[in-house]
Amino acid sequence: MGRQTIAECSQVRVAATDNASRLVFLVVLSITALVQAAELSITSEPYLTGGLFINPALPIEGEKISVTVRATLAGTLQFDPEAKLEILSRRTGKKVAEHRLFLQRGEGIAEATWNWTGHTNGMYTVRVQLDPNERVDDTDPTNNSAQIMVPVLARGRALHFPWYREEPNTRWVSCVTSANEPERQKRLAERGIKPLQWQFGGLNWYGNHYYDREAFAEDPEAYVSGPLVDTFYEMYKTPQPEHVAGWGIDETGGYPGSWQERFSMASMQALARVRKEDTNLFVAVWHGGGVRKETPQYFRDSVDLVLLESYVWRGFPEDLGTEDIYQMIRDRLDPFIRGSDMILPAYGNPCHTLIGIDLSERPDRTDLGEFEQVVRFIRRICPEMRGLCYYAHGDGHYGGYGLDPSPEMDLHHREILATADQLLFEYYINPCLTLMHESLWIRRTRGNEWELTAAVSNIGGIDSGPVTIEFYVNGEKAGIRSASRVPAGPNRNHNRALVKMPVKLDPGTHRLEARIINATGSTVLDPTIRCERFID
Repeated sequence: MGRQTIAECSQVRVAATDNASRLVFLVVLSITALVQAAELSITSEPYLTGGLFINPALPIEGEKISVTVRATLAGTLQFDPEAKLEILSRRTGKKVAEHRLFLQRGEGIAEATWNWTGHTNGMYTVRVQLDPNERVDDTDPTNNSAQIMVPVLARGRALHFPWYREEPNTRWVSCVTSANEPERQKRLAERGIKPLQWQFGGLNWYGNHYYDREAFAEDPEAYVSGPLVDTFYEMYKTPQPEHVAGWGIDETGGYPGSWQERFSMASMQALARVRKEDTNLFVAVWHGGGVRKETPQYFRDSVDLVLLESYVWRGFPEDLGTEDIYQMIRDRLDPFIRGSDMILPAYGNPCHTLIGIDLSERPDRTDLGEFEQVVRFIRRICPEMRGLCYYAHGDGHYGGYGLDPSPEMDLHHREILATADQLLFEYYINPCLTLMHESLWIRRTRGNEWELTAAVSNIGGIDSGPVTIEFYVNGEKAGIRSASRVPAGPNRNHNRALVKMPVKLDPGTHRLEARIINATGSTVLDPTIRCERFID
């Protein structure tokens, strides 16, 4: 019975039962009293301010996920409104969980939180319907539902998506490195996003107030190795506000032998001391330039995220005269980051290393297609890297490097930010299949036949569905084989599918090739691999 039906039914009954009992009249009144005029509404967009959200931001399979429903409420209700919560697998379309919530009324809101655990990695839809039994005479029932897409990542594939500033329309963000306002800190933290207080490291041209210039001039070596470390230590050990996870530290680096580099080392030494005293502190450090051989150990001891600044659209070509931005990105990792085992935590250290890309310095020079090409390159040269970081000026602003704002550039900048967010999903969260270098080989079987094998890797965050491989020998199609899935495990021992094809090979040189020709629902990075072998 709908809202209108109840009201009309009560009027008809009262008019037609002048001689009816008082009991019938009271029953009708009690039914009518269940319907109260108010306005309930909920939205999930933009996610960072919407009323349907989860914590943690990027959950892992087996991890408890809190789902919060926060509806806006206008008018007066004498009871807590209900909400129907459903979780559906996007892979199968089937409902995997359902729950009814009673939303506790507050000032202008009605909200509740429910905990759910995703035991299987994949993409899920979380959907909420307010007032499913229509007890509220809602003035606009069309805004009573919302839904969000929720990834549950495979074990060993935890991801990190730090942004320098909060971008209101982003969905995929794990940490904001400059969240200094209390309201913002609370709002991000309840969504499982780490808000970090902004602070400077040693390579800070604004930071002259950090050190004693006279003491430095008198004995630079003694000052940098002693008092300066103490100065940074006192700064970094400052107690954090309630909802803050730790520090977002800018400006470490410096050219070899420079005092800026020495100052950076002092700041990291101080941070290592603080981390020993507070193991719960979370630290993300933006590092300018290439990493020197002295730097990695300080990062390993003191930092959760090393964010390697790679200003591909402005800084590389404008300040450094770079023609090959891709080689410069590679040089951010080699030799010292990769050679120091710093891409992922190793041997007990907590440190992840991520490449950072600028989004707002010169959007007029940022082509959206080339932007995706840069992300694809990063995935290709370092497939084990667990995320990407973005330097954006926040709130839709840009400029400061010789570019005047305009309506056309505003639109393009918003497209850049939206593309940045989407690329995180496509190349890190979604199944991301690729035929990596050297992933095609042959072997002689026991029956003296030959077998061609293509190793399909999934460097994304969740398991893939079926993938189909087409094999070629000397340009001729040799056959098609499929794998039912490619898992998204923690490393190459757990995130590959070996697709095999028997072939006949005569003595001589052969050109062998494998192609991914179907991978529904997955992002495909490199779909083709070739090799040559001589068979005697």
